[in-house]
Amino acid sequence: MFRFSLASALFATMIVSVCAQQPVLNASVKPETAKPYIQSVAKDQVVNIVIMGDSLANGLHQGLTRLNKENETVKFVKKSKVNTGFVRVDRYDWNKAAVKLARTKDYQAAVVLLGLNDLQSFREKGKAYHYKTEGWVERYRERTERMMRDLKEAGLAVYWVSIPIVTPKHYQEDYLYLNTFYKESAEKIGVRYIDTWTPLAGSNGEYSPFWKDATGKQVEIRRRDGVHFTTNGYLIFAGIINDILSSDIKAAAKTQH
Repeated sequence: MFRFSLASALFATMIVSVCAQQPVLNASVKPETAKPYIQSVAKDQVVNIVIMGDSLANGLHQGLTRLNKENETVKFVKKSKVNTGFVRVDRYDWNKAAVKLARTKDYQAAVVLLGLNDLQSFREKGKAYHYKTEGWVERYRERTERMMRDLKEAGLAVYWVSIPIVTPKHYQEDYLYLNTFYKESAEKIGVRYIDTWTPLAGSNGEYSPFWKDATGKQVEIRRRDGVHFTTNGYLIFAGIINDILSSDIKAAAKTQH
């Protein structure tokens, strides 16, 4: 059974508050379907979940680990790399990494969060494909869908996490644009897409560095850059994903009894 273990009762109420706002899942892969989304879970097996992505994925791993520090049924393995994405394969090739990780058969699920570093041009064989041009779109979509497909075909349950809402001063429209790629590709490939932008926006749909907990107290959850989270903010962020993972693991466990 999934059990939350938070640093304090304050943040327990914050998790309840954020999880009350249901994140948007890929409609083509519904949680209520008869076949569990996470399939390769034997009775009493520890579910190994690999976290892949950039600096936000680093923090997501931190939050998920803290939320489940007393839970012996799940293990989160960090394979994220800061300053990486789909565009600069010279820094790190996520498509190759996904294939390599999938072949190990060490994981039952993968949580992916990428995109922060992808607002730049592809450069191949001396030619540049600038951001949002036809050549850029073609390459970005191909790499996104290839990673989803490779992970899924290897038997992993894939959870593609959207970029959360950011300050308008830090590429807000651009990150919303990238989220459309992830959502559309997830629907096409048939993997879970988790919208974290909407539940982390304020009641007016705008960015706020503060979060109002169940007691009405305002707590700072975002760092000054308007993109990353504070330590306790990552608990709120991770709570959105954790709720979905919890439900899917429970559903998978039931089929083993």
